[in-house]
Amino acid sequence: MRKGLSCFQFICLIIVLVAQQGFLLAQKPIEQLVVSGTVLLPEKKAPDNKAMLAAIKNTWKLKTDSVNISDKTIIFNTTGGATVMIAYLDYPAAPDEIGAAARLSWLWKTAAEETSRHQAQVVISVIGPANRSLDLHKIFTQAAAATLEVTRSPGIFVEGQYLLLANGYYTAAARNMVQNQSIPLYCWVYFGRPGAGNGFTYGLTEFGLEEMEIVNSTHAEIEVHATLYDAALSVVKYGTHFQDGQTLTTEEGAKSVVHLVKGTYLEDKKVLRLDY
Repeated sequence: MRKGLSCFQFICLIIVLVAQQGFLLAQKPIEQLVVSGTVLLPEKKAPDNKAMLAAIKNTWKLKTDSVNISDKTIIFNTTGGATVMIAYLDYPAAPDEIGAAARLSWLWKTAAEETSRHQAQVVISVIGPANRSLDLHKIFTQAAAATLEVTRSPGIFVEGQYLLLANGYYTAAARNMVQNQSIPLYCWVYFGRPGAGNGFTYGLTEFGLEEMEIVNSTHAEIEVHATLYDAALSVVKYGTHFQDGQTLTTEEGAKSVVHLVKGTYLEDKKVLRLDY
């Protein structure tokens, strides 16, 4: 039998903690969102949580309050009513899920080989108001980057979006976010690149937004991807919703008419299909 918290138990613990603090007991409850991911560890050794907390505060500039730290967990509150929980689990993440994500990972070509040897994991979860999803993702990114640096991890797995990203790529993107206020969209949203003028997003729903796709475009794959990326970046940054037939204008000035349709690649969802 595995020892320690399962990912499900860990999420349940978050909900209990938040309830105890009163966030879920208000007369008019605020919808909560959990942003979570798993840092893969090369060995069964709990990270130095004191060093990690110092990195979170000093290197990654994340304000902490009401800190509770033990050998295997760190729990603290931060800005905007968010609670962060970081827990060491002394067994690997599910190999079938990691393998599936590795096959999809075009940003990390050696993901399958490098992640297959991981022995343990650190689960990071951030919970807070769903209407502050962008802020919650930024907080998660700061905590995840600190964990990656302290643990010498090969990379991070974001299960909800099937994202598998290498340590160096993720921490560089996080550093750019902290220093230059950029939005590390590849750390939050998966961009499918099936080719032949097609592309799609997977992860915009985490921000309360519709997924996007481009289907059977006559443009080159790199242009399809760039257009889809710019459109997704614009809606995440401003939280913009669109109706069928409206025109989406990116920060670069590109315009696309969007149609609310059943997804070609995400068949169970209504998506925004861009005319391109």
